[in-house]
Amino acid sequence: MAQTIAHDEHRVHGHAQHGIETLRPDDLRSARRLMWIWVDTGLAIFALMALMGVTMRAEQAGWISYGPDVFYSLMTLHGVGMITAMAVAAMGGIWYMMRLDGPLDERVAHWAYGFIVAGVIAVIVSIFPGKFGAAWTFLYPLPFVGATWAPWATGAFLTGVMLVSIGWSIWCVQMLGCVMKRYGGLRGATGWDYIFHNRAFTEAGKQPPSPQAFAAMVSAIDGLLTGAAGMVIGIALLVHWLDPSVRIDPLWAKNVTFFFGHAFANLTIYMAVSWVYVGVPRYAGRSYHTSQALAVAWWGTLFFVLLAYFHHLYMDFVQFQALQFIGEAASYLSALPTVVVTIFSCLMLVYRSKMRWTLGSIFIYTGLIGWVVGGIGALLDASIPFNNNLHNTLWVPAHFHTYLLGGVLLFILGFVFMMLEERVGAASSAAVRWIVGTLVFGGMGTFLLGFYVAGSAGVPRRYATEPTPGPHIASWATIGAIIMLVGMAVALIEALRMATSKPQGRLS
Repeated sequence: MAQTIAHDEHRVHGHAQHGIETLRPDDLRSARRLMWIWVDTGLAIFALMALMGVTMRAEQAGWISYGPDVFYSLMTLHGVGMITAMAVAAMGGIWYMMRLDGPLDERVAHWAYGFIVAGVIAVIVSIFPGKFGAAWTFLYPLPFVGATWAPWATGAFLTGVMLVSIGWSIWCVQMLGCVMKRYGGLRGATGWDYIFHNRAFTEAGKQPPSPQAFAAMVSAIDGLLTGAAGMVIGIALLVHWLDPSVRIDPLWAKNVTFFFGHAFANLTIYMAVSWVYVGVPRYAGRSYHTSQALAVAWWGTLFFVLLAYFHHLYMDFVQFQALQFIGEAASYLSALPTVVVTIFSCLMLVYRSKMRWTLGSIFIYTGLIGWVVGGIGALLDASIPFNNNLHNTLWVPAHFHTYLLGGVLLFILGFVFMMLEERVGAASSAAVRWIVGTLVFGGMGTFLLGFYVAGSAGVPRRYATEPTPGPHIASWATIGAIIMLVGMAVALIEALRMATSKPQGRLS
């Protein structure tokens, strides 16, 4: 039975052509256990942040009132917490997939996890009871000027962010080492010879990196660069916190902060997309082979995702003008190639296939829609004419809630149910699929639409008390969020049922 499990893991992920090793049963169980620690932690943080987000929308709707100071503290925790939650879950999943591709030391992963959890605890302490409320961007000099929170809370928050950056960097080093060792250095990991010396590459019997290996490679390289930036700005702000006479250039601080934060948030998407490369072919009964188009698309993401953050500085008149145009171009070039190639290939996999529509496949496939819709919203905001009117409105929360909730989260849930369905050897009933789908997707769509409509109407973001028509829109958006969470609760109950059920055999 154990050998069957290991063989199924090899077969299910469909990359025998890439030489995935068949793990020993004990190693496979250990890898899965570590994966579930990361994924469960991420989903637990998400649940808390989601409940917090609903209370914030209810506050904006006028249903409850806890004051601006509490609102901005919750907004700060919600922002940094939700991004971290999605990242932690995605990191666990891609770590597991790369463990199937080559050896990985679990002790290193545990160290990374420990630093991230310590950082999360420090941030929570800065909010409760510290009441830090300078938002996740913590733009200099806002955390230090006119603050209503205790001075120590600023230090605790910055320390927490730096601890998360350390854990993230450790994970990135391990991922990059795994990919480079498996595919023959950086040249092999990027598929350089596969693109430029294809005939010799093929005649030598070599295989390009698997699609998920490209996601791991890009996340690791860009993650190391952005993690270093997070440490630099964190140390600079901590020095200023300890000695206010040490001055920091505000424009430099904003550039470094967004270089770190914007890329970190975007990389959660690309880590989670790796699960699409495994899940869709698994449900369609077909193989997903690396193509030259896919490799080149990931090259674009590798380079341009680091430059896309410039669209957050369009209104900074002292920024070099050339950087504004670079930011606009990079925003398109970082996303479009990977999105187009991935979506098209997934459509071709599903087309005329014997697709199995279970909760896992429904979540993954619907996540592709959220990824596209959120991406379009982001590209509109990155376009200078639209940005002038939309960037300081709820349009921005609209697009990043869309690709986080409607994209990353659905990819994560799809992966979770994919693993559970394989474990139990059966899929959820049609009734459960309809209930979960109707509540989650219906509520999510209503909730997200509230942001888009309010942003189009010019309702400003980051306001505890919104001008008209903000409160009215927030009311029905809150209802949508509650419906979505009810659907998530039903999905959780179903997941627990499947996790504790006796296996029934292989899922066909």
